[in-house]
Parts: sequence; C-alpha cells; structure tokens
Amino acid sequence: MDDVRVLIIDDEKVIRDGVERSLSGRNFQIEKAGNGEDGIAMIEADGFDIVLLDLMMPGIDGFGVLEWIKEHKPQVEVIVITGFATVSKAVSAMKEGAFDFVGKPFTPDYIRIVVDRAVAKLQLEQETRQLREERILTLEAIQNEQSMLKTVFGCMVEAVLITDPHSVVVHHNPAAIKMLDIQTDPVIGKPIADSITERDVVQMVHEAIDKRHVVSREFAPGTVSRRYLKAHCAPVISKGSDRGNVLGSVVTFEDVSTHKEIDRMKSDFVAMVAHELKSPLASIEQMIYALQVNCEYEALSNCSKLHGRMTVRTRDLLRLIENLLNLSKLESGTVVFSLERTNGHEIIEDILEVAKPQAEAKHIDMKFQPCSDDWWFSIDYDHMRTAIMNIVSNAIKYTPEGGHIVISTSISGGFANLVFKDSGIGIAKDDLPHIFDRFYRVKGKQTRHITGSGLGLSLVKEVVEAHQGYIDVSSNPDSGTVFTLSFPVADSTELVH
Repeated sequence: MDDVRVLIIDDEKVIRDGVERSLSGRNFQIEKAGNGEDGIAMIEADGFDIVLLDLMMPGIDGFGVLEWIKEHKPQVEVIVITGFATVSKAVSAMKEGAFDFVGKPFTPDYIRIVVDRAVAKLQLEQETRQLREERILTLEAIQNEQSMLKTVFGCMVEAVLITDPHSVVVHHNPAAIKMLDIQTDPVIGKPIADSITERDVVQMVHEAIDKRHVVSREFAPGTVSRRYLKAHCAPVISKGSDRGNVLGSVVTFEDVSTHKEIDRMKSDFVAMVAHELKSPLASIEQMIYALQVNCEYEALSNCSKLHGRMTVRTRDLLRLIENLLNLSKLESGTVVFSLERTNGHEIIEDILEVAKPQAEAKHIDMKFQPCSDDWWFSIDYDHMRTAIMNIVSNAIKYTPEGGHIVISTSISGGFANLVFKDSGIGIAKDDLPHIFDRFYRVKGKQTRHITGSGLGLSLVKEVVEAHQGYIDVSSNPDSGTVFTLSFPVADSTELVH
C-alpha cells in the first residue's frame, strides 16, 4: 500500500519527533499535532490512514479523540501511545476500537512493527473492498447478461428446445409452442418424446448426445408441424476434462416453408419453360438432318457447314434443356430411381465407346485402366450414364488437341472409386468452390470458344449424392484436372429391386 498517511498526536515534542524518525524512509506521509483539538481538525480536513495517539493529553485527551475518530472516521486505524504505568488504559482504548498500543519508552523497531501490522490490515481491508466491488459488478453483469439472453431467447422466431443428457426438456422459448405440434402441457420436465411424437426428432436428440456431434434433419408438413421445418440439434459439452461431459442438447427448428415454396415455383417454371422449348428444338434438329440427308447438293454447298453448326448449337440447347429438366426433377424429389445392379466397368466402357469419336476428332489419347476386381453397384442406369458422360465430355472439351485422358477404378473401404484424370487447361483455385453451382462457368481466354451451359457438373453432383456417393475434384491451371466419383459397392448377394 503506497503513500500511507500517518498522523502523530502527542503533547510531547520529543515523542512526536521520535516517532517521525522511526518511520522515516518508509514511504509514509507523516504529519504531527500537539493536542487533541488540532489532531481532530487535521483528520477532518485531510483524512489519514493511521493515527498514533497519546492517551494522556491536556484538553481533549486520547479517549476523546478516539471516540471522535470511531464516530466520524471509522476506517482510520488508531495506535495508542502510553506509558507502561497506564497499560490498563491502553487496553481500555483497544476495547473501544484502537488497533494496538505502544508503550513508552519505545524502540524504533517496535513502533515500525506495530505500524506495519496496521498497514497490512489496511491493505487487506482495501483488497476485500475491491473484491466485494468486483463481485457486485460481476453479479450485475451476469444479471444484465441473463436478462439480455432471456430477451433474445424470447424474441427468436426459431423454435428452441433445450434438454438435459436424458432428453428431458429443461427450457423452451415461446416460438416452440407456436411452431411445433406439442402434445403435452407443460413441456418442461418431461422427455421430449412425450411432447413431440415424431420419432426422427427423438432419434436426432439421442444421436447428438450419444455421438457428440451436430445432427440436421428436414421435416415435411404434417410430421412435426404444419410447416416445412429444418432442424439442427447440437450437444452441450462442458469444459474441464479431455472430452468433457455432455450436459444436454439444444434443438432449433427453422421454418423454411417459404424457401421451399419458392424452390417449388422455380422448379415448376423451369420445367414448364424446358418442356415448351424442347419440342420445337427437336423438330428443328430433325428438319436440319432431313436437309442434310435428302439434298443431293448438300455436301457441295456452302450451306453444309452452316447446317452443321446449326445442328451443334441445337443439340447444345437440347442438352441444356435436358439438364434443366433433370435438375428440376432431382431437386423437387419427383424422380423415381429404378435401381438395378450394374457392372461398373461395363457402364464405363459403354460411355467411352460413345465418347471415342469426340476424343479422336481432337487426337486425344483416352485410356481406361480398370482395377483387377470386378465390381457392381446399384444405380439408375440412365441417370448414372448421363452423369458419367458429362464428366468424360468435359474432360474431352477442356483438354487441348493431342492431350490425354486416363480413367481408372479402384475398390477401398466398401466404395468403388472412379477417377477421371485429364491433361486439360485445369481450374483456378478461386473457381474450384463454385464449379458445381448452377450456370457457373470458368471464364478466361482458354474457355472463350468452348460451349456449355454450366449445368453439367450440377447435375453430376445431384446424381452422385442421390446414389449415396460423393464427388471430389483437384486441379491446377495448365496441368489438368482430376475428378473422383465414389459409390458404395453392391454386395454380391444384393437383390435387384
């Protein structure tokens, strides 16, 4: 404790000076008073931390000064100075609130020891006050934070349910009652299975708690609510140990009915436009083909190249429309997959046979390196053929003349891995995260003259994921691209449905 203020009150100058010398050099601010009246005035005017007080003084004696200090300045520590003949009076003074006493004559060391004890007490009291103030501030902060969290929690439009480790609901917000088809009242204190009859919700909570990870589900109208809901369940894990204890879970339900309706309207619109465009374009393609076949002067005419370009462009439009229709059906969930047990190598060989003329036209060396194991997977043949064809066509399209493409397969961990590696122009790092987005096309000098809709890879991703597979891509500009498609291998005893 720095800058301790000390006041010496004694009618004997030699005592005042002796105490001052004893305490000199100890970073104390020392003042002196020759009687009780002056001492009280100085304490009232400036305030002090420690007072060394003589009991036997003319006028207001030490007991009078002590009484005034305890009434007006109780935080001041008083050390009584008295002769050994009047020790009993010093004891009486301590009963009335004095901290300690020093007998006359005193040694400098002893008076320093007594004053240091008083300083230590003052320091301890100061720290106690600070801790008390900090605790009060902390409690106020906690109360304010709890009030704010309670307000936010109550204003959330998402439904929130909080459970303990045994899936018993311990808290919920008002939106939960409005949004969910709650079966019990009250909800708190009961297992979530008593309040929500949908089994997938209960399983979601159990999985989040047991496996310690976030679980997400979507619930159609009529299951948990009359609305279309997206749910996320996260475990609440305590800190302290290596893994921590699971304290419970937090389940949120978001109303995504509007988004689903917009997606449905968008899909309906795309399907309608695609159907309206497909028929006339198909007719145009047939008429161009008829001109090329039936006109004896076609091959000699300048119209031949024009008709050829018209055919390419028309087929591109038809492929775009076909992709739009397939994507619309996949996203809307209206596609019914007719799964059949298919030999993996045979479908790849079939696709490469169709793509071979396209590769030969650009002098691209295309090789197939199948693994030694003969493997099968359960797929919708037409959709899978379209997806793999898109990958192969892209590899040919973006590989310069004279390049090479290698398709290989391998089996690992119950999955068949189809790897398509080309020596094409590659994909920049900034473009990689977006190549599966609808209508996204890499722009640059090398892609300027390459036709495409930007829908092929979107369709591939939808088809792969619909077959419980996954797709991975790695690429570097000017050094080629590698696409890897992985699918669960069909068991040898699996039946065809």
